Amino acid sequence: MTRSLKNLSIGFGILSILLFSAFNTQEPTVFPTQINWRTHFLAEPDEHSSFYALTATRWHYSYNASVMGNDLHINFKFSGGVDPDQSWVKLNQLKGAESKRKLLNHEQGHVNINFLLLKDGEQKIRFQRYSVKNYKKYIQENANKVSAYYRDMQKRYDEETKHGSDDPNQERWNRLIETELKKYIK
Repeated sequence: MTRSLKNLSIGFGILSILLFSAFNTQEPTVFPTQINWRTHFLAEPDEHSSFYALTATRWHYSYNASVMGNDLHINFKFSGGVDPDQSWVKLNQLKGAESKRKLLNHEQGHVNINFLLLKDGEQKIRFQRYSVKNYKKYIQENANKVSAYYRDMQKRYDEETKHGSDDPNQERWNRLIETELKKYIK
């Protein structure tokens, strides 16, 4: 049975935001990762889902603070990326190379939004003034704000593009994301 791409409810990304306040030795992932079906979608598809793909992304921040008197020194680490063991695709249900290309492009948008979260989160958390009395509270508040903003962006991206099946809105989002990426990629 052949269905047009317009009638498909195409994949969505999931933004798994993991916030750690303990020191994390994980090395940061290089972004934005260019995804492909074989490397980044290793999980078994959810056969009960009406979607054709799920891109699980993650964002981590951690810090190590040292206090000597009134002097505060904070070392931050930030990382993010695609979680291939949680990401899946139903390639056998997609008809033709163009459907697969469009879906991968849409899922790449989720990855790129996650990159924006990583870079913007780093800016909004690392480069703030903190004091010995307030740093834990304000680091958490800053992280929560940036997380909520990009979680909402991921949701709007799926809604407005109809999970990649609304070509004009997908193209509009592609341009918007590309403009934002240029702020961080030299």
